[in-house]
Amino acid sequence: MGEGRIRRRYLRFLFARPWTVLAVLLLLTAGCGFLCTRLPVESSLESLIIERDPDLHFYEQYKDCFGEDEFLVVGFNAPDLFTPDRLAFVRRLTTEFEAIPEVREVLSLTNVEQIFGGDGDIMVAPLIDELPADDAAAAAVGRSALECRFVCGNLVNHDGSATLFLIRTRMHPGDGGYDARLLDGVRAVIDRLPADGPLPPERFHVAGWLVTEVNMSRSMVRDLVRFIPLTYLVLLVLFYWFLRNGTAVVLALANISVALTWTMALLYLVGGSVCPMTAILPPMIMALVASDSVHILTEFLQRDRRTASLPEVMRATVENLWIPCLLTSVTTAAGFASLGISDIPPIRHFGLAAAGGMMAEFMLSVTILPLGVILLRHRPGLRRISMVEHGAISRFYRRLGLRLPALRLPVIMVTLVLAGAAVAGVFSLQVETNLIEYFRHDSRVAGDMRFIDERLGGVNTLEISFRAAERDAFLEPRHLAVVEKTAAFVAGLPSVSRVLTMNDFLFRLNQAFHNDDPAFYRLPENRAMTAQYMLLYGGDELYNFVDRDYRWTRLSARTTEHLSSRLKERIDAIRRFLRTETAASGLDIRVTGKTFLANKLVKRIVDSQVYSLALAAVVVFAIMFAALRSVQLGLLAIVANALPILFNLGLMGLLKIPLNTSSAVISAVAIGIAVDDTIHFLHQYRVNRAAGQPVPVAVPGALYVKGVPMTITSAMLAIAFSILTCSGFVPTAQFGFLSAVIMVTALLCDVLVLPALLMVGVKRP
Repeated sequence: MGEGRIRRRYLRFLFARPWTVLAVLLLLTAGCGFLCTRLPVESSLESLIIERDPDLHFYEQYKDCFGEDEFLVVGFNAPDLFTPDRLAFVRRLTTEFEAIPEVREVLSLTNVEQIFGGDGDIMVAPLIDELPADDAAAAAVGRSALECRFVCGNLVNHDGSATLFLIRTRMHPGDGGYDARLLDGVRAVIDRLPADGPLPPERFHVAGWLVTEVNMSRSMVRDLVRFIPLTYLVLLVLFYWFLRNGTAVVLALANISVALTWTMALLYLVGGSVCPMTAILPPMIMALVASDSVHILTEFLQRDRRTASLPEVMRATVENLWIPCLLTSVTTAAGFASLGISDIPPIRHFGLAAAGGMMAEFMLSVTILPLGVILLRHRPGLRRISMVEHGAISRFYRRLGLRLPALRLPVIMVTLVLAGAAVAGVFSLQVETNLIEYFRHDSRVAGDMRFIDERLGGVNTLEISFRAAERDAFLEPRHLAVVEKTAAFVAGLPSVSRVLTMNDFLFRLNQAFHNDDPAFYRLPENRAMTAQYMLLYGGDELYNFVDRDYRWTRLSARTTEHLSSRLKERIDAIRRFLRTETAASGLDIRVTGKTFLANKLVKRIVDSQVYSLALAAVVVFAIMFAALRSVQLGLLAIVANALPILFNLGLMGLLKIPLNTSSAVISAVAIGIAVDDTIHFLHQYRVNRAAGQPVPVAVPGALYVKGVPMTITSAMLAIAFSILTCSGFVPTAQFGFLSAVIMVTALLCDVLVLPALLMVGVKRP
C-alpha cells in the first residue's frame, strides 16, 4: 500500500514538473561525472589483501627490514656470454639500469660479490673487477661464475648460456605510479638497443610481480577504453534492430549513460578503484540498464499511441511495470550486495557499487524514459506503429505457446539429462589460479615469464622469516643450523630452483678464511668465528638476508611454480616441517612474502564467494517468495534460476575452466541477474490468472506478452558480456564468456523449463 502511494506521488510530480526534474538530474549527473574522473586505477596485490590480516601486517614489517621481496628480472639468452664484448655489454646495461631513478640496486654478472681470501684474511670484490681483455680471461671468468653458488643457478643458468639482471625496487608506499615508471624505464633502456645489433630488444625478457601488475593495470585501462564505446555501439545496433524506433533508442542510450556515470561515482564513494575485480562493472551495468529500458520501451511501443496522449501512455506503462522492474532491480542488487560481506576490499567495493547502481538504475529508468517522452512528445517517431509485436520473435512465441502442452515432458526430460551432465562437470571443477595464464599464451608477458621460468629459475619466491628475541642470535651456530636445516628441506621441494640464506655467505667466508679448502665449506664452528667473519666481511649483499643486529634473518627460495594448488602444497609442506622440526628452536619462524599472500588470497576469495552465493540465494528467493505470494511459484522460480548456475559450473568443469579469483564472483552476480526475466514472466502469469484465465491460457499468454522483451534483454546481456571475451586479460575474457552463457541458459529456462513446469498438471488437449 505504501509502495503504491509513493509511486503515484512520484509520477504525479514527474509529469507535473518535468523541467525541474531534468535540472536536478543534470546537476546530479555532472557531480557524479566529476567523481568518476577521480577514480584511481589499482592492480597491486596489496589492494586485494584481506583487511586487518595479521599476515599482511607481518609482511609489512618484513619489508621494512629487508626491503621489497619483489624484484624485476631482465634475462636474455647468449651462448657466447663469456666473451670480452658480451661481458662489457652486461656491465654497460647494469650501469644504465642503475641510473633509473626508481631502481634501488641491480645485481648482475659483472657486479655480483665474490668472496676470496686466505691466511686469516677475507676480501670481497665484484666477480668482474676489471673487464677481461681477451677470450682466455673471459673464459676464466666464466669458470669462476659457474663454480660460485651466488652466481650459478641464480644469475646465470647452469650451462652459462643465459643470464639475468636482478633489479631490486625501492620502498614506495603511496606512490601509485612507481611500478609503471620503473618498468617503462627498464623497457626504454632495452628499446634503445639497435634492432640490427647482436642482441636486439626482442631477445630480452622482463618478468616479475611488478610486470604482471603493471600489465594488468594497462590491460584494464585498454579494456575500458575499448569496451565502453564498443558496448555502446552494440547496444545501439541491438536497440534499433529490436525496437525500430530512433527516438526510443536515444532515450535508452541516455538512460544507460546516466546510470553508468552514477554507478562509477558510487564506486568512488565506497572507496573503490578500477582494478581486476571492478573493471567488468561498466559493460555489465550498461547491459543491465538496457534490460529495464527494453521492458519499458517495448510495452510503451506495443500500446496504442495513434490518438492517445503519449505522456499518459508512458504513465500507464510505468504504472504497470513499476512492480516487476522494482523487483528485478532489488533482486539483482541483492545478488551484488551479497558480495558486500567480503573482507577483500575490491570484491566488497564491486558488490556495493553494483548494488547501489542497480537501485539508481531503477529510479533513472522510471524517470529518464518518461521524462524523454514528455519532452519529446511532439516527435512523430514516438507514434510510429511498433514492429515489435509483428516480428519473428513474437510469432515464434505464439507458436511455442500453442505447442507447450506437447513439449512440456520432452523439455523436462532433456533438462534432467543436462542437469545430470552438469553435476558430473561440477565434480571435475578445479579451484585454481595460475598467474601466467592470466595473459594469453601468445602475449609478451606470458612469453617472458616462460623464458625466465625455463632458463633462469623463475621469478616467484617463497620467503621464510626467522626472528629471535635477543640481539646477535644469528651468530649462534645452533640458530644457523635451524636455518640450514630448513633451507635443505625447501631446496628439496619440487619446482624450487634456488634457495639463498645468510648461511650461503658464511659457507664461503669460512672456506675463504681457510685458504679455500673445500673441507671448510660449512658453517663456522662457534659464535666467535661467525662474529669475526661479520667484521671481516666488507660487502653489502649479505645484509639483504640478515639485519644489522643479527636478530632477524630470511630464507628466499625461487620457484618456477605458478599453479595456486601446487604452491599451496609447497607452503603447507613447509609449515608442517616448521611445526615438527623447528618448534623447539625458540625462534619465531613463519612463511611470508608476496607469493604466500597471493596464494592465501586465492583460497579466501573462492571461499568468500561460497558464502556470498548462499546469502544471495537466500535473499533473492526470499524476495521472490514475498513478491509472488505463492510457495509453489517461488519453488518453481528457484528451480528455473538454480539451473543456469548449475549448468555454468558444470560447463566450467567440462571445459577445464578453473574456479579462480574472477570466475568465483560469477555465480553470486548471476543469481541476481538471471532472476529478472523470471520475475517479469511470473508477474504477467499472475496478472493473467487474476483476470480469470486458466493455466493452459495464462502460461502461453504470459509467454507471448513477455517473450519478446525477455529475448531482447537476454540477447543484449549475452552480447554485451561477450564483448569482454575480446580482452587480452584472460580472467575478464572468461567472465564475459561464462556470463553470456548464463544469460542464454537463463532465457531458455524461463521460456521453456518454467512454462513446462507450470503446465505439468495440465491435461493435453
